[in-house]
Amino acid sequence: MSGAASRSAPRMSAGRYRHLMVFWAMVIAVALAVGVTLQVMGPPRAAVAVARPKAVANVNPAPAPDVPKPLPSIPAPLDQMQEPAPDFQGHTLPIKGPDGRAPAQVYAAPFNKMDKHPRVAIVIAGAGQDQDQTLHAMRDLPSEIDVSFSAYTDEDRAARLAAVARETGHECLASIPMEPNNFPLADEGARQLMEGHDTEANRLDLEWALSRQAGCVGATGASDGMMGERFAQDGLGFSQVLEELGKRGLIYLDPRTGAPALTSAPETSILVADLVIDQSTSADQPVSGDIIDQRLAELEKLATVRGMAVGLAGPPQPVMLERIAIWAHGLAARGVTLAPLSAMHLPPKAGESEAP
Repeated sequence: MSGAASRSAPRMSAGRYRHLMVFWAMVIAVALAVGVTLQVMGPPRAAVAVARPKAVANVNPAPAPDVPKPLPSIPAPLDQMQEPAPDFQGHTLPIKGPDGRAPAQVYAAPFNKMDKHPRVAIVIAGAGQDQDQTLHAMRDLPSEIDVSFSAYTDEDRAARLAAVARETGHECLASIPMEPNNFPLADEGARQLMEGHDTEANRLDLEWALSRQAGCVGATGASDGMMGERFAQDGLGFSQVLEELGKRGLIYLDPRTGAPALTSAPETSILVADLVIDQSTSADQPVSGDIIDQRLAELEKLATVRGMAVGLAGPPQPVMLERIAIWAHGLAARGVTLAPLSAMHLPPKAGESEAP
């Protein structure tokens, strides 16, 4: 028994050895296979991020913000279009240029004369006395709105404000103090043109008023909230004022709403205010924003019916300026064009051209 057992032991060791050899052969074969596979596939690739679904592009993207349009270019007062004021040393008066051009043309804000939409103009009169509100008007209102400066504005301040007006594209007018209806309760000051004054006295006062501001397209009798109605009823005196303005190439804006057309000064371009936007119905109560809104709507309607309309306001006040700015913002969308005073004549009809 012991001899048989001893003979079988080597055979069992040899069997285990063969199994180990087979096992390691398989391990090596697998390792070789894996190595070959990795060699063929190359190095592992970087992980690819899972793409998230993109947002669907907006078919109608929001419009780009409005790009501010360049301001109109209005030249500074030209030497060749001024002459010394005979009675006020150091001051000048407007004249037509050597080429025949008038201040109403040279200092006019650019405007597309072929615009066939109804036109509406607004003049802010009595500017200059309140510097802050005048700056507010010129910087915050559309450049198409004209500014008329009080003749009583301090000279240095008037010059600075006129420069700002040109920089912001606003046409300028000179306010001529004229005797109002309720004088002496309402008084336009020591330099007002007055009914019954001799011709020379009124001539001097007109010369003084026109020499206060250079580079204007015209003048108006609206000054510091008054309209000069009594003097304007003086047929001879008022006609002489209009003739003088015509010779100098200036527009005249008559602030008396509904005033009859004047034929005594055919060379003068005369416009009449259709509506006073901020005139209060009571002397002791300021005009409200609602009333200003109503009058602006009336002015716009009048322009659509007649083709043009002229509004007057002033002196500049916060509520009035705010309401005009809001109204003017949507005017073009309603089919009406805001125009400077120099462009206030009927637009051409379809198929017509407008004279230069």
